[in-house]
Amino acid sequence: MSIRLTDLDIHWTGTDATTPDGHVLVLANDTAGLLRLCLYAGDTPADAQFRGSLLVPPDGHQQTFLPTRTTAYGPGGAWVTSSGDQTSMLARLANLDQE
Repeated sequence: MSIRLTDLDIHWTGTDATTPDGHVLVLANDTAGLLRLCLYAGDTPADAQFRGSLLVPPDGHQQTFLPTRTTAYGPGGAWVTSSGDQTSMLARLANLDQE
């Protein structure tokens, strides 16, 4: 379940204090309307450089299929972690290929 750029409703692209070195972020809604913070290696988002995403569930949601807190998923869609803050989750995604 790789997330393609063409399937995202992008709100913002860039870097901030939570962005791992050598990576760029994309804040967007996916095809299901869920808010995701996607991580890409390099200076510009590209599907081949997708490293994973943080799923940000809506506050107070009642959908049992959604996590109750922000959760990191790897490039293939597998659960990675919901432990730590945004910075640590993004760092873990950036380092998945080194684990």
